[in-house]
Amino acid sequence: MTAHLAIVLPGRGYGALGPALRLPRLAVEEAGAETVVVEYPSETPLSQGPEWWEDLHSSVASQVASFLSEAAPERVTFLAKSLGSVALAALPGHVALPASVDAIWLTPIFGRESVRSGAIVHAWPSLLVAGGADEFYEPKHHEAVAEALGASSLVLPGANHLLEIPGNVRATLEGFRSLTEAVMAFVGSVR
Repeated sequence: MTAHLAIVLPGRGYGALGPALRLPRLAVEEAGAETVVVEYPSETPLSQGPEWWEDLHSSVASQVASFLSEAAPERVTFLAKSLGSVALAALPGHVALPASVDAIWLTPIFGRESVRSGAIVHAWPSLLVAGGADEFYEPKHHEAVAEALGASSLVLPGANHLLEIPGNVRATLEGFRSLTEAVMAFVGSVR
C-alpha cells in the first residue's frame, strides 16, 4: 500500500525525463510520493482520427486503474503535460480514485473545450502551469479554468510549450526554479 502516488502523463514526444516533467516529479517524490508513468499506445500527431483518441483514452484509463489497484494509495497527484492534459481531462468516472486527488496541469491544452470542461468537472485541487509564449496558451481559457477550480496558477513569461525561454538559459533555469517551488508549495498545501 502506498500513501501517496503520483501518476505522470507525459506530452506527445515529451517524455517523463524532460525538465518540465522531471522537476515536478522530483518535487512530489521529495514530498513522499511514489511515481509511475503512463505509456501511450503510439506517437502520432494531434490530428489523428477518433479511433486513435478512443484507444488513447482507453489505454490511459486502464493503466491508471491498474496503478491504483496495485498501490491502493490514500492520495493521488496527477502530473499531466500537454497531451497528458487531454488524456487526464477525459479520465472516465468509472476509474475508482481515492478520496484525495489533486492535479498539476503542465502546459495544458485548455484551448480545447473538452479539456477545459473535463478539468472543471473533475474539480480536483489543481496547479495550472503555462508558458506565456506557448502557442497553446490561451489566457482567457487558462484563467477560466483557474477561476472555476480555485486553482493556483503559474505563467512563466516568455516561456514556450517546453517551458523554456529560447536564447536565454538563465531565464529558463529561473523559470524551472519557479515551477519547482510552485509544485512543492502546491503539493505541501493539499492534504
